[in-house]
Amino acid sequence: MINLLVIACTILLIALIGTVIAAKKGWLADRDNDGFADIIEDKFDEVEDWVEDKVDDVKEATKKITRKKPGRKSKK
Repeated sequence: MINLLVIACTILLIALIGTVIAAKKGWLADRDNDGFADIIEDKFDEVEDWVEDKVDDVKEATKKITRKKPGRKSKK
């Protein structure tokens, strides 16, 4: 299990270094010159929005399930 984690982290690190180098060389667009390619920033924003939507959906479902029903007495 540890080996799988090390391999996954290594692959992500290599991909990150590759995209930073590609952005610095001008192979990938970088609007704000922060060293990260725009395509990665845009995809990260999409994923972040999707996660926020799912978290909000779960919060709403939790509120619906745990709300106090009218006419029920509280448990003591």
